[in-house]
Amino acid sequence: MAMTKKILSMLMAFAVAFTMFSCGPNEGPEPEPTPEPNPDDKEQVEDGTIVLDSNFSGYYFGNFWDDGIGGYYFLLTNDTQLGLNAAMQEVPMTPGCWLLCVELWGDLSEDSANAIVPAGTYNFAQRHGEKNIFTAEYTVATYNAEKVGDLYRIQNTFFKDGTITVEHTEAGYKVVANLISNKDEEMKFSYEGPLTFEDQSDDEPFNPGIEDDITIDPIVSSYYTYETTEEYSNVVLMLFDTTNLTYDNMHPYEPGMKLHLDFYTEPNAGIAGTYTVGELNDKGMLTNKEPGVFYPGRLYSTMALGSHIEIVNDDDMMSVEYGVLVDGSFTITDNGDGTHSIVGSFTTAKDTTVECNWTGVVEPYQRPELPEE
Repeated sequence: MAMTKKILSMLMAFAVAFTMFSCGPNEGPEPEPTPEPNPDDKEQVEDGTIVLDSNFSGYYFGNFWDDGIGGYYFLLTNDTQLGLNAAMQEVPMTPGCWLLCVELWGDLSEDSANAIVPAGTYNFAQRHGEKNIFTAEYTVATYNAEKVGDLYRIQNTFFKDGTITVEHTEAGYKVVANLISNKDEEMKFSYEGPLTFEDQSDDEPFNPGIEDDITIDPIVSSYYTYETTEEYSNVVLMLFDTTNLTYDNMHPYEPGMKLHLDFYTEPNAGIAGTYTVGELNDKGMLTNKEPGVFYPGRLYSTMALGSHIEIVNDDDMMSVEYGVLVDGSFTITDNGDGTHSIVGSFTTAKDTTVECNWTGVVEPYQRPELPEE
Protein backbone atom coordinates (compact mmCIF):
# COMPACT_ATOMS: atom_id res chain seq x y z
CA MET A 1 0.00 0.00 0.00
CA ALA A 2 1.25 3.46 -0.90
CA MET A 3 1.03 4.79 2.64
CA THR A 4 3.12 2.04 4.20
CA LYS A 5 6.39 3.94 4.20
CA LYS A 6 4.74 7.21 5.23
CA ILE A 7 2.84 5.79 8.18
CA LEU A 8 5.78 3.72 9.37
CA SER A 9 7.86 6.88 9.17
CA MET A 10 5.42 8.58 11.48
CA LEU A 11 5.22 5.69 13.90
CA MET A 12 8.86 4.64 14.00
CA ALA A 13 10.70 7.88 13.50
CA PHE A 14 8.78 11.11 13.91
CA ALA A 15 9.33 10.86 17.63
CA VAL A 16 13.12 10.77 17.19
CA ALA A 17 13.72 14.21 18.58
CA PHE A 18 17.45 14.66 18.00
CA THR A 19 19.85 12.14 16.55
CA MET A 20 22.86 11.52 14.33
CA PHE A 21 22.58 9.16 11.38
CA SER A 22 23.64 8.49 7.83
CA CYS A 23 20.96 8.64 5.15
CA GLY A 24 20.54 8.29 1.43
CA PRO A 25 18.29 10.10 -1.01
CA ASN A 26 14.97 8.76 -2.19
CA GLU A 27 16.34 8.09 -5.62
CA GLY A 28 19.79 8.14 -7.23
CA PRO A 29 23.20 8.07 -5.55
CA GLU A 30 23.98 10.05 -2.43
CA PRO A 31 24.86 13.61 -3.40
CA GLU A 32 28.32 15.03 -2.92
CA PRO A 33 28.85 16.65 0.50
CA THR A 34 27.71 20.25 0.52
CA PRO A 35 29.24 23.05 2.57
CA GLU A 36 27.55 23.41 5.90
CA PRO A 37 25.59 26.65 5.86
CA ASN A 38 25.25 28.93 8.84
CA PRO A 39 21.79 28.17 10.31
CA ASP A 40 21.17 31.92 10.37
CA ASP A 41 21.43 31.92 6.56
CA LYS A 42 18.40 29.66 5.99
CA GLU A 43 15.70 31.37 4.01
CA GLN A 44 13.61 33.58 6.28
CA VAL A 45 11.75 36.85 6.05
CA GLU A 46 12.07 39.69 8.50
CA ASP A 47 9.58 38.29 11.03
CA GLY A 48 11.49 35.00 11.24
CA THR A 49 9.18 33.06 8.93
CA ILE A 50 10.82 29.94 7.47
CA VAL A 51 9.99 29.98 3.78
CA LEU A 52 9.28 26.61 2.17
CA ASP A 53 9.16 26.34 -1.61
CA SER A 54 8.55 22.69 -2.55
CA ASN A 55 5.72 20.18 -2.06
CA PHE A 56 7.23 16.70 -2.29
CA SER A 57 4.13 14.56 -1.78
CA GLY A 58 0.57 14.56 -0.49
CA TYR A 59 -2.16 12.06 0.43
CA TYR A 60 -5.90 12.54 0.61
CA PHE A 61 -7.93 10.41 3.01
CA GLY A 62 -11.57 10.86 2.14
CA ASN A 63 -14.45 9.64 4.25
CA PHE A 64 -12.41 6.84 5.78
CA TRP A 65 -13.99 7.14 9.21
CA ASP A 66 -17.51 7.66 7.79
CA ASP A 67 -17.71 10.94 9.67
CA GLY A 68 -17.90 13.37 6.74
CA ILE A 69 -14.35 14.64 7.32
CA GLY A 70 -11.46 14.50 4.87
CA GLY A 71 -7.81 14.15 5.79
CA TYR A 72 -5.05 16.00 3.88
CA TYR A 73 -1.43 15.03 4.57
CA PHE A 74 1.44 16.75 2.75
CA LEU A 75 5.17 17.52 2.97
CA LEU A 76 6.64 21.00 2.48
CA THR A 77 10.36 21.75 2.38
CA ASN A 78 12.99 24.29 1.38
CA ASP A 79 15.40 21.53 0.32
CA THR A 80 15.83 20.21 -3.21
CA GLN A 81 15.98 16.56 -2.18
CA LEU A 82 14.71 14.44 0.71
CA GLY A 83 16.44 11.37 2.10
CA LEU A 84 15.54 8.48 4.37
CA ASN A 85 17.15 7.72 7.70
CA ALA A 86 17.59 4.18 9.03
CA ALA A 87 14.04 4.19 10.43
CA MET A 88 12.58 5.22 7.03
CA GLN A 89 11.81 8.78 8.11
CA GLU A 90 11.97 11.37 5.33
CA VAL A 91 14.43 14.12 6.22
CA PRO A 92 15.99 17.12 4.44
CA MET A 93 19.34 16.22 2.87
CA THR A 94 20.92 19.66 3.10
CA PRO A 95 22.16 21.15 6.37
CA GLY A 96 20.19 24.27 7.22
CA CYS A 97 17.01 23.07 5.50
CA TRP A 98 13.57 22.21 6.88
CA LEU A 99 10.81 19.70 6.19
CA LEU A 100 7.31 20.42 7.52
CA CYS A 101 4.85 17.51 7.60
CA VAL A 102 1.23 18.67 7.88
CA GLU A 103 -1.97 16.76 8.60
CA LEU A 104 -5.16 18.77 8.16
CA TRP A 105 -8.78 17.61 8.57
CA GLY A 106 -11.62 19.50 6.92
CA ASP A 107 -14.49 19.26 4.47
CA LEU A 108 -14.43 16.44 1.95
CA SER A 109 -13.22 17.16 -1.58
CA GLU A 110 -15.86 16.84 -4.29
CA ASP A 111 -13.40 14.99 -6.55
CA SER A 112 -11.23 12.63 -4.52
CA ALA A 113 -8.98 11.99 -7.52
CA ASN A 114 -8.16 15.71 -7.61
CA ALA A 115 -8.45 16.64 -3.94
CA ILE A 116 -8.47 20.32 -2.99
CA VAL A 117 -7.63 21.44 0.55
CA PRO A 118 -10.47 23.70 1.74
CA ALA A 119 -9.43 27.30 2.36
CA GLY A 120 -9.66 28.46 5.96
CA THR A 121 -8.01 28.37 9.36
CA TYR A 122 -7.09 25.06 10.96
CA ASN A 123 -6.71 24.97 14.74
CA PHE A 124 -4.58 22.67 16.91
CA ALA A 125 -5.91 19.29 18.08
CA GLN A 126 -4.26 16.23 19.56
CA ARG A 127 -6.01 13.80 17.22
CA HIS A 128 -8.32 13.86 14.24
CA GLY A 129 -12.07 13.71 14.69
CA GLU A 130 -13.22 17.26 13.94
CA LYS A 131 -13.21 19.60 10.98
CA ASN A 132 -10.79 22.48 10.56
CA ILE A 133 -7.99 21.11 12.72
CA PHE A 134 -4.36 20.10 12.33
CA THR A 135 -3.09 17.27 14.47
CA ALA A 136 -0.25 17.09 16.97
CA GLU A 137 0.23 13.46 15.95
CA TYR A 138 1.52 14.06 12.45
CA THR A 139 2.30 17.77 12.11
CA VAL A 140 6.05 17.79 12.68
CA ALA A 141 8.95 20.04 11.63
CA THR A 142 12.27 18.35 10.83
CA TYR A 143 15.53 20.34 10.62
CA ASN A 144 18.90 19.21 9.26
CA ALA A 145 21.19 20.92 11.74
CA GLU A 146 24.57 19.91 10.29
CA LYS A 147 26.63 17.25 8.56
CA VAL A 148 29.54 15.75 10.52
CA GLY A 149 31.58 13.40 8.38
CA ASP A 150 29.09 10.99 6.83
CA LEU A 151 26.43 11.67 9.48
CA TYR A 152 23.63 14.21 9.69
CA ARG A 153 22.29 15.75 12.87
CA ILE A 154 18.49 15.92 12.64
CA GLN A 155 16.14 17.74 15.00
CA ASN A 156 12.38 17.14 15.07
CA THR A 157 10.04 19.71 16.61
CA PHE A 158 6.59 18.76 17.91
CA PHE A 159 3.82 21.27 18.54
CA LYS A 160 1.23 21.92 21.23
CA ASP A 161 -0.71 24.88 19.81
CA GLY A 162 -1.08 27.23 16.88
CA THR A 163 -2.98 27.73 13.64
CA ILE A 164 -2.46 26.85 9.99
CA THR A 165 -4.19 28.99 7.38
CA VAL A 166 -4.82 27.89 3.80
CA GLU A 167 -5.64 30.26 0.93
CA HIS A 168 -6.30 29.48 -2.72
CA THR A 169 -4.07 31.59 -4.99
CA GLU A 170 -3.07 31.82 -8.63
CA ALA A 171 -0.03 29.71 -7.76
CA GLY A 172 -2.27 27.10 -6.13
CA TYR A 173 -2.13 27.60 -2.38
CA LYS A 174 -0.69 29.85 0.27
CA VAL A 175 -0.10 27.94 3.52
CA VAL A 176 0.98 29.82 6.66
CA ALA A 177 1.68 27.91 9.87
CA ASN A 178 1.95 29.85 13.15
CA LEU A 179 2.95 27.20 15.67
CA ILE A 180 3.95 26.84 19.32
CA SER A 181 6.42 24.04 19.97
CA ASN A 182 6.42 21.70 22.95
CA LYS A 183 9.24 23.89 24.28
CA ASP A 184 7.10 27.04 24.04
CA GLU A 185 8.97 28.33 20.99
CA GLU A 186 7.03 30.35 18.43
CA MET A 187 7.68 29.17 14.87
CA LYS A 188 6.25 30.37 11.58
CA PHE A 189 6.38 28.62 8.21
CA SER A 190 5.02 29.76 4.86
CA TYR A 191 4.57 28.09 1.50
CA GLU A 192 3.06 29.27 -1.78
CA GLY A 193 2.61 26.93 -4.73
CA PRO A 194 0.77 23.78 -5.82
CA LEU A 195 -0.33 20.89 -3.61
CA THR A 196 -1.05 17.51 -5.16
CA PHE A 197 -2.56 14.50 -3.46
CA GLU A 198 -2.58 10.77 -4.07
CA ASP A 199 -6.12 9.50 -3.62
CA GLN A 200 -6.41 7.21 -0.59
CA SER A 201 -10.12 7.85 -0.06
CA ASP A 202 -11.23 4.38 -1.17
CA ASP A 203 -8.83 2.54 1.09
CA GLU A 204 -10.33 -0.05 3.34
CA PRO A 205 -8.78 -0.62 6.76
CA PHE A 206 -5.57 -2.47 5.99
CA ASN A 207 -5.58 -5.53 8.22
CA PRO A 208 -3.11 -8.18 7.12
CA GLY A 209 -2.37 -8.96 10.75
CA ILE A 210 0.17 -11.26 12.34
CA GLU A 211 -0.88 -14.80 11.59
CA ASP A 212 1.02 -16.61 14.36
CA ASP A 213 0.22 -17.11 18.02
CA ILE A 214 2.58 -14.98 20.11
CA THR A 215 3.90 -15.04 23.64
CA ILE A 216 5.81 -11.90 24.59
CA ASP A 217 8.41 -12.07 27.36
CA PRO A 218 8.99 -8.44 28.29
CA ILE A 219 12.19 -7.02 29.74
CA VAL A 220 11.15 -3.41 30.36
CA SER A 221 7.87 -1.54 30.64
CA SER A 222 6.63 2.03 30.91
CA TYR A 223 3.30 3.83 31.03
CA TYR A 224 1.84 7.30 30.64
CA THR A 225 -1.55 8.90 31.23
CA TYR A 226 -2.94 10.24 27.97
CA GLU A 227 -6.06 11.94 29.31
CA THR A 228 -7.87 12.40 32.63
CA THR A 229 -11.49 13.47 33.11
CA GLU A 230 -13.91 13.32 36.02
CA GLU A 231 -14.94 9.84 34.85
CA TYR A 232 -11.66 8.16 33.94
CA SER A 233 -7.95 8.26 33.24
CA ASN A 234 -6.81 6.94 29.85
CA VAL A 235 -3.51 5.09 30.33
CA VAL A 236 -1.10 3.64 27.78
CA LEU A 237 1.16 0.78 28.93
CA MET A 238 4.08 -0.45 26.80
CA LEU A 239 5.98 -3.71 27.36
CA PHE A 240 9.14 -4.50 25.35
CA ASP A 241 11.21 -7.65 24.96
CA THR A 242 14.30 -5.55 24.13
CA THR A 243 16.02 -2.60 25.77
CA ASN A 244 17.22 -1.24 22.40
CA LEU A 245 14.46 1.27 21.66
CA THR A 246 13.98 4.23 19.35
CA TYR A 247 15.12 7.56 20.72
CA ASP A 248 11.67 8.33 22.12
CA ASN A 249 11.48 4.93 23.88
CA MET A 250 8.28 4.12 22.00
CA HIS A 251 9.31 1.30 19.60
CA PRO A 252 11.90 -1.48 19.32
CA TYR A 253 15.00 -0.31 17.46
CA GLU A 254 16.11 -3.84 16.63
CA PRO A 255 14.20 -7.05 15.94
CA GLY A 256 11.81 -7.42 18.83
CA MET A 257 8.28 -6.87 20.11
CA LYS A 258 6.17 -4.30 21.93
CA LEU A 259 2.81 -4.98 23.60
CA HIS A 260 0.83 -1.73 23.56
CA LEU A 261 -2.18 -1.58 25.91
CA ASP A 262 -4.58 1.38 25.84
CA PHE A 263 -7.01 1.27 28.77
CA TYR A 264 -9.16 3.20 31.25
CA THR A 265 -8.86 3.44 35.03
CA GLU A 266 -10.57 5.40 37.77
CA PRO A 267 -9.31 9.00 37.63
CA ASN A 268 -5.69 9.13 38.85
CA ALA A 269 -6.07 5.72 40.50
CA GLY A 270 -2.92 3.98 39.25
CA ILE A 271 -2.74 1.12 36.80
CA ALA A 272 -3.76 -1.89 38.92
CA GLY A 273 -6.99 -3.60 37.92
CA THR A 274 -8.64 -6.01 35.52
CA TYR A 275 -9.51 -4.83 32.03
CA THR A 276 -11.80 -6.30 29.39
CA VAL A 277 -12.31 -5.31 25.77
CA GLY A 278 -14.41 -2.24 24.96
CA GLU A 279 -16.93 -1.78 22.16
CA LEU A 280 -16.29 0.14 18.95
CA ASN A 281 -18.92 1.86 16.85
CA ASP A 282 -18.92 1.70 13.04
CA LYS A 283 -16.48 4.63 12.95
CA GLY A 284 -13.92 2.76 15.03
CA MET A 285 -14.54 4.92 18.12
CA LEU A 286 -14.86 3.50 21.63
CA THR A 287 -18.44 3.72 22.92
CA ASN A 288 -17.76 2.86 26.58
CA LYS A 289 -14.89 4.97 27.90
CA GLU A 290 -15.05 3.79 31.50
CA PRO A 291 -12.76 2.23 34.12
CA GLY A 292 -12.01 -1.44 33.51
CA VAL A 293 -12.13 -1.22 29.70
CA PHE A 294 -9.32 -1.48 27.17
CA TYR A 295 -9.46 0.09 23.74
CA PRO A 296 -9.43 -2.68 21.11
CA GLY A 297 -7.04 -2.29 18.21
CA ARG A 298 -7.59 -1.30 14.60
CA LEU A 299 -5.21 -0.94 11.67
CA TYR A 300 -5.45 2.26 9.67
CA SER A 301 -3.27 2.07 6.53
CA THR A 302 -0.74 0.02 8.54
CA MET A 303 -0.87 2.40 11.49
CA ALA A 304 -1.99 0.50 14.58
CA LEU A 305 -4.45 2.31 16.84
CA GLY A 306 -5.62 1.17 20.26
CA SER A 307 -4.28 -2.00 21.85
CA HIS A 308 -1.93 -4.03 19.66
CA ILE A 309 1.30 -5.95 19.44
CA GLU A 310 4.10 -4.59 17.25
CA ILE A 311 6.84 -6.80 15.81
CA VAL A 312 10.04 -5.47 14.23
CA ASN A 313 11.27 -8.23 11.95
CA ASP A 314 14.83 -9.46 11.52
CA ASP A 315 15.24 -8.44 7.88
CA ASP A 316 17.21 -5.86 5.93
CA MET A 317 14.53 -3.17 6.33
CA MET A 318 13.55 -4.05 9.91
CA SER A 319 9.99 -4.26 8.58
CA VAL A 320 7.15 -3.83 11.05
CA GLU A 321 4.02 -5.94 11.51
CA TYR A 322 1.06 -5.49 13.84
CA GLY A 323 -1.56 -7.64 15.46
CA VAL A 324 -4.54 -5.63 16.71
CA LEU A 325 -6.14 -6.94 19.89
CA VAL A 326 -9.90 -7.26 19.43
CA ASP A 327 -10.83 -9.47 22.39
CA GLY A 328 -9.47 -10.77 25.68
CA SER A 329 -8.55 -9.34 29.06
CA PHE A 330 -5.60 -8.55 31.28
CA THR A 331 -4.94 -7.99 34.97
CA ILE A 332 -2.35 -5.70 36.52
CA THR A 333 -1.46 -6.44 40.16
CA ASP A 334 0.47 -4.07 42.41
CA ASN A 335 2.78 -6.37 44.40
CA GLY A 336 3.57 -3.75 47.02
CA ASP A 337 7.34 -3.99 46.48
CA GLY A 338 7.67 -1.58 43.58
CA THR A 339 6.77 -4.20 40.98
CA HIS A 340 3.61 -5.05 39.08
CA SER A 341 2.48 -8.37 37.63
CA ILE A 342 0.79 -8.15 34.23
CA VAL A 343 -1.07 -11.20 32.97
CA GLY A 344 -3.02 -11.00 29.72
CA SER A 345 -4.57 -13.18 27.06
CA PHE A 346 -5.84 -11.65 23.82
CA THR A 347 -7.28 -12.51 20.45
CA THR A 348 -6.19 -10.60 17.36
CA ALA A 349 -8.23 -9.60 14.32
CA LYS A 350 -6.71 -12.63 12.56
CA ASP A 351 -8.03 -14.93 15.32
CA THR A 352 -4.53 -15.59 16.64
CA THR A 353 -3.55 -15.32 20.30
CA VAL A 354 -1.21 -13.02 22.22
CA GLU A 355 -0.13 -14.02 25.71
CA CYS A 356 1.80 -12.10 28.37
CA ASN A 357 2.79 -13.03 31.94
CA TRP A 358 5.38 -10.69 33.41
CA THR A 359 6.45 -9.23 36.73
CA GLY A 360 8.70 -6.21 36.95
CA VAL A 361 8.98 -2.47 37.51
CA VAL A 362 6.70 -0.32 35.36
CA GLU A 363 8.40 3.04 34.95
CA PRO A 364 6.57 6.32 34.28
CA TYR A 365 7.26 7.28 30.67
CA GLN A 366 9.06 10.54 29.91
CA ARG A 367 9.82 11.78 26.41
CA PRO A 368 13.58 12.42 26.19
CA GLU A 369 14.59 16.06 26.19
CA LEU A 370 16.53 17.52 23.30
CA PRO A 371 20.25 17.84 24.03
CA GLU A 372 21.51 21.34 24.62
CA GLU A 373 23.04 22.84 21.50
